[in-house]
Amino acid sequence: MASRCGASDAGSRLSGVAGSRMSGVAQAELNQLEEVILNKIQQRVPSKIGEETYIVKVCRYQDLAGSGWIDYSKFKRAFAPFTPGVADQDVRLIFDRYASNDCLPYKQFAVEFVRGIRRDGDFMALGSEAVQELAWEDALGGIKASLCGRGIRAVIDLCLAFSEVDPDNVRAVSADGFSAALSRVFSAENDCQLQDGLVDQLFEVFQQPFAPGQLAYDQFIQVFKDDALAGDRRQAVRAAFRRLDTDSEGLVNINKLVSAFDPVRHPQVSDGSRQAEDVVAEFVETFQDFLSFSRGRQSYPSYLVAWEEFEDYHKFVSACVESEALFCATMQRAWNSDKGPNDSIESRAALARPAAGVPGKSRAGLHHWQCDTLPLSITHNKATEFLTAETVALRLRQNIARRGVSHAFDVVKNFYVADDDLDDLLDVYEFRRACQQSGMTMRESEEMMCFEACAADTPAAAKKGSSLIHLQRWLCLLHGQLPPARLQLVERVFRALGGDPGNEESCVSPAALKANFVAEAHPLVRKGELDAGVLLGEFLDTFSLFSHVRGGCQNGMVAFSDFLAYYMVYSSTIDNDALFDLLMHRLWPIDAESLEEQGGAEAPIDGSPSKRERWATPVFEVGDQAVPRQKAPPHEGPSSYAREQQRLPDSHRRFSRNAVPASPPPEEARPRMNQSVVPGTPQTGYSSITKSSIVFNEAASGELGAVLQRMRASIARRGLKGWTCLAERFESVDHRRNGGTMKSDFQRVHRGMGLGLSPEEQELVFKYFVGRRRDGSMDYRECLRALRGPLPERRAPLVRRLFEDMCQGGGAVPGQALKARFDARSTPMVLVGVKDAATEQQDFHEAVDHFSTGGFFEEQAFVDFFTMLSSVYKEEDEFKLMTTTVFGLHGAGIGGG
Repeated sequence: MASRCGASDAGSRLSGVAGSRMSGVAQAELNQLEEVILNKIQQRVPSKIGEETYIVKVCRYQDLAGSGWIDYSKFKRAFAPFTPGVADQDVRLIFDRYASNDCLPYKQFAVEFVRGIRRDGDFMALGSEAVQELAWEDALGGIKASLCGRGIRAVIDLCLAFSEVDPDNVRAVSADGFSAALSRVFSAENDCQLQDGLVDQLFEVFQQPFAPGQLAYDQFIQVFKDDALAGDRRQAVRAAFRRLDTDSEGLVNINKLVSAFDPVRHPQVSDGSRQAEDVVAEFVETFQDFLSFSRGRQSYPSYLVAWEEFEDYHKFVSACVESEALFCATMQRAWNSDKGPNDSIESRAALARPAAGVPGKSRAGLHHWQCDTLPLSITHNKATEFLTAETVALRLRQNIARRGVSHAFDVVKNFYVADDDLDDLLDVYEFRRACQQSGMTMRESEEMMCFEACAADTPAAAKKGSSLIHLQRWLCLLHGQLPPARLQLVERVFRALGGDPGNEESCVSPAALKANFVAEAHPLVRKGELDAGVLLGEFLDTFSLFSHVRGGCQNGMVAFSDFLAYYMVYSSTIDNDALFDLLMHRLWPIDAESLEEQGGAEAPIDGSPSKRERWATPVFEVGDQAVPRQKAPPHEGPSSYAREQQRLPDSHRRFSRNAVPASPPPEEARPRMNQSVVPGTPQTGYSSITKSSIVFNEAASGELGAVLQRMRASIARRGLKGWTCLAERFESVDHRRNGGTMKSDFQRVHRGMGLGLSPEEQELVFKYFVGRRRDGSMDYRECLRALRGPLPERRAPLVRRLFEDMCQGGGAVPGQALKARFDARSTPMVLVGVKDAATEQQDFHEAVDHFSTGGFFEEQAFVDFFTMLSSVYKEEDEFKLMTTTVFGLHGAGIGGG
């Protein structure tokens, strides 16, 4: 075979080293240099392989074309790790010693270099056996690589060539017939031609020892089938034949075999590299020619194909497919072996068994029978209720939502993968397999409804003729329609990212999505129940997976259609509009300007951070930190830094060992609910720490204020139930019913609630709220007012609006009306899964019953009640949710007024 086919004549392989290049180095020195290089190679050879195999692997890495030959530049790169310090001319001499026409057959080189054939000087004396063996093995490997590289048609052509030179079907040919058969397949036209000396050598190797001058070409062709069906390949072929051989006779009608071949699902047809008509024509022609070759021209015609014939044909096919995964996928798809009967998919009878064992109806009276004795389930409905495809999709959607967002996108991936022929059509088997992988169960009647609702009416479906479901229609039914309010939110987010929802050409980059996704603002992340990195990774993984299976994000950019399609799936996992609204405003930077353009957004308070800045740093209310973020007020009055200043008494606790108790302010100066002063604030007009008129939030830095802040946070973590329990415990120890509690009772309440104050802090709180009471008891009502703190000015309009909506022109809000309009499922605690709806509703009802006066809330009591809610929900959007959506005010979302 010519060099481009992987072999050359034996004479060319026996050529010596060029004399002109050997003049500078002695033969002995070159041999010694080869021994040094071989020693370095042996040091790197793994224990499981030999030196020859290792050298072949090193050279094959440089042979990108897989021809079995390398030139000097590739040889130099391959041996660079073993020739440090060796001159380039010496490396060239070693190359010329084994090369022919500036090309080195590295398989032969590996054997000769390791065995030292040329170093020992016995190479020319061998004449033969080792070198000739290497020559015909390389030539045979080149023939196999050439044929298999040209496909199954070339292999079958070689078989037909032997049949033509053997008209009597004796399965043997002479030397001339062998040469003629090879010449028909390997010619100059197909860019691969054999040399006469190599053909003669192959004939001598394969000629029959008991019949000299004759070659059994079946033995020669067997070379192409050896180890062709190893491992999973044979199992894939057996699975395909089992599906065809329904009677288990080992025989299949050829017409049935041809009709069962599905070229549309062939991988080369799916990726668009070939047409379905070409694939099926190639299979039919090559299979018939193979049967003609294997049976002989004079055999009796038969329409039955045996298992052995089916296996032998696919041995040739397997030899032409290098990848085992590709071959197995081709067998599975082309023969639909993955659509065979499967008990795990076909079993529907188990869903019809809930009625078994249910006792029959019995008489409840003289003339009446018991009713409703059968349990209601997905298999048993009321006679008045009709099952529709929408109800089936709703049930499946709810089951998917329970397993999370990642599972929802895995379901989409499973259905897209099931459509392996990329025609947006799924048959029953593909649909059921995707349902099984997704954990979705349906009855047969439900499956029929889904197929009818999403029936495919395309020409491709009409051509196939079987029951098919349209993939896109089914996914739309499964995920449901995106409500208008959610669609507007998605448009706002895309507009905030810099895109235009109305222009399909407008796109945003994936880097912009990653940079603007605020995972730290997710409710579960804020509560410490989820890691922000995990949430960001989930978003990036699901978005990239969804874009990959859909084929979206053309040119690496995200269009609005891609963004909308993603959130249609995401929205199907959230059945509550309030939670979807909350998450969109938390996770994406919907700024106030864009919302105001959409219609009536609430203007931010002066100095308040934007939504993006608000989640960049934690949000604190009054008293949350010692030094607020706002700029200090301008200085007025005396200062500790002035040259002349009035001497002030050192009465602060910083200048004494014992804390100086603060003198109680007069009754009219006591803090009220609508004031922003918290107990513990010095009333001296200057800062007790810096002796300046600039006061840095003394409400939080004062000792009493800090203690009350800790108590408020401890109670707020328990929700409304914490406030209700604290008030009930105070009232239970108020034996005189005068709003006071003694010190021992206060300590008992403290232990029962687990507020975690030290004895000194308990003493400080008790003494302050004793005030001017003559009985020595603490005024726990004033303590509760101080613990609630003031209602932030930003939240007051929300409470006022809710009060006006619920009082209906009266002066008070009935507690029953408040409880009736309360939707526990829309509360933030329930939305994020911290509490269940029943518990949240019970806690709210108990709080309403306790804090209402005569079953009503006047305006101040209403404000006080929602001040407690304000301490529970620190985030602005959560509190806004509690004053709008939870009570049925759906006119404004979280981001709107």
